[in-house]
Amino acid sequence: MKRQLRNETHTYPASGRGYVHVCPDCALPMTLHDLRDGDQAYWCHACGKGHRAGDPPIEALRPLPQAG
Repeated sequence: MKRQLRNETHTYPASGRGYVHVCPDCALPMTLHDLRDGDQAYWCHACGKGHRAGDPPIEALRPLPQAG
């Protein structure tokens, strides 16, 4: 479990459904990979950066466009 170090007011959605994981730096979609420790992580191949699936930065969640 991640320990909060500051007063963060980020509110994550209750579900990841309806969101796409994008790189906070370049805004390209990220790919999901399995890690050796059994966890999963999203990785940006263009930037060479990533984050664990259970601890995304709030900027990495972008709502999908509504189907009309």
